[in-house]
Amino acid sequence: MFLPRQAPKDYECGYNLELMIEALPQIPELHDRMNYAKRIVGLIKQSHINWVDDYGNSPAAWEHFFHLASYDPRKYGIQNPYEVGGIDDAR
Repeated sequence: MFLPRQAPKDYECGYNLELMIEALPQIPELHDRMNYAKRIVGLIKQSHINWVDDYGNSPAAWEHFFHLASYDPRKYGIQNPYEVGGIDDAR
């Protein structure tokens, strides 16, 4: 009846963030998936404020998101803006 619970991989972000990451592939529209991924990275930035520069950019937060995912987010159209020359607008 309940999901098996394990200790979170990242204690600062917590277990709920990991559930959000695991739910990402189930979102059918690419645009919605990307917005959801940016929301996840924004939460990582809030939890690890020392990773964020004065302009709100954080390559470390994006790398951490890709590290926490048990799948390759690229297969679902999620790109790290620092790998593809995009803008980090995750807030």
